[in-house]
Amino acid sequence: MKTRFGKWRLGYAWVLLEPALHIMVLVAIFSLIRDSFYPGIPTPLFMLAGITPFLYFTHCFQKGLAAVESNRGLFNYRQLRPFDAVFTRVLLEFAIYLATLITLIGALAWFGISTEFNNFLTLVVVNILFFCFCLGLSLALCVVGVKFPELAKFSSSLIRPLYFISGIFFSLEQIPREYHVYLVWNPLLHVIELTREGLFANYQGMFGSLSYLSGVSITMLCFGLLCYRANWRDLVRSQ
Repeated sequence: MKTRFGKWRLGYAWVLLEPALHIMVLVAIFSLIRDSFYPGIPTPLFMLAGITPFLYFTHCFQKGLAAVESNRGLFNYRQLRPFDAVFTRVLLEFAIYLATLITLIGALAWFGISTEFNNFLTLVVVNILFFCFCLGLSLALCVVGVKFPELAKFSSSLIRPLYFISGIFFSLEQIPREYHVYLVWNPLLHVIELTREGLFANYQGMFGSLSYLSGVSITMLCFGLLCYRANWRDLVRSQ
């Protein structure tokens, strides 16, 4: 946590400030377009349920690429392996993501911005699958980050398009159906759709697929573990 936030002037406050700033910008933009962005759900809550999963994914992507190089000195201890560095980073980001989501929902409710809660079990299942997906992705990326270090320079460019196609500031039902065939391949879109479905009783998310998210998450986790298993000795030896 000190490594993650210690270099910033406001320190741990950035846990809440980063998503809060995103939400304020999005709310300001879409409040100019219409009074209520989604019927029955306050716009800040709608945006919060999209931006927090996306930030978790973004941080796992970036930290996964840098996990080995950032912790190379620790691998002099025989009991520590690159897997430990990746798993710890993903777990820390997951804890930050959940704490941020819960805290900001509570803060908004304090100011009277709330809506009826829907399904806690859906949220649990979706977040377990999301954690598995991000862990598998980060394990694969830690191998890529060592073998192709130049890729880290383009990480922001690779992630930026996802900001606009992952449902952060729209629901899939608001998009014309002819575009669904392209958008539904994005697992992050399903995470956000199902998160909103679990959080908000008024959300009529009909396009988030738990079975698709399950298949993609398990496949990504297995792929990441296989990539790591095949290359972990090279990761430790690389200089």
